[in-house]
Amino acid sequence: MANLKEIRTRIASVASTKKITSAMKMVSAAKFKKAQNSVLRFRPFNDNINKILNFVINSSITNKNVYFTDRKQVKKISILLITSNNSMCGAFNSNIVKHAVSTYSTLKSKYPSASIVFYTLGRKGEESLRRKGFTVASLNHSLLDKPTVELTKDIFTALCNEFLSGEIDKVILVFNKFKNAATQIQIDEQYLPIIYKKSKGKNFSVKPIVEPNQDVLIDRLIPYFLLNQLHSAILESIAAEHGARMTAMHQATENASSIYNQLILEYNKARQAAITKEILEIVSGANALKQ
Repeated sequence: MANLKEIRTRIASVASTKKITSAMKMVSAAKFKKAQNSVLRFRPFNDNINKILNFVINSSITNKNVYFTDRKQVKKISILLITSNNSMCGAFNSNIVKHAVSTYSTLKSKYPSASIVFYTLGRKGEESLRRKGFTVASLNHSLLDKPTVELTKDIFTALCNEFLSGEIDKVILVFNKFKNAATQIQIDEQYLPIIYKKSKGKNFSVKPIVEPNQDVLIDRLIPYFLLNQLHSAILESIAAEHGARMTAMHQATENASSIYNQLILEYNKARQAAITKEILEIVSGANALKQ
């Protein structure tokens, strides 16, 4: 059994760790609430943009927008991976990096002659992929600290310009989608060119009037649609990150409390054993003097 000094040192260490994880949990809870509200406010707007686009595409016959056109020969593919800038969020980063590597392997087997490069939004993803030996181009990581549509637009413009100029033929988004504080869903979806299948479902109860025509509206709506898709993915990832960190810190605090209680019990047992030993020594000494 460890001596009392060692146990006291461990108790102090665990108590300090518990304070840190508890404080981080409260900070993450505040950030999570803000990020969750941003996602919930943005979803209806994004859903309506998708709804309008669905309607005009379904009613369009002649549209051949460049954003829908698959390249006959795929020479270069970009994977945009969204992670976090900081750690202490459980398996949030490792899970999405594994998913991105799996996506890379799938694309490589489908397009063996294509060059695949990672674009990373988040320092942890960049560091992890570089360690694994992948080609990585980093983006503006500070966007994750204070996400705005203006900053997202810079990334959107860069990706679209490369796609339109023919520098890249496909763009794949890989990110964690927010479900709840304890659950994140790893998503990989094709960002460019846009994959769309006409559906027969009704989007509106009353058929909208489109002027001048559907094709012109599609051409004007596509940039907003793509910008919203990218910004939505960033907001989803940020909310998922703070939820994962809050959950991880909650579990860490509970584990620290459990260890702290075990150490207190161990300390009391050791202290009681030491007292009992001292009493026995005193009694034995007294008996020896009587003899």
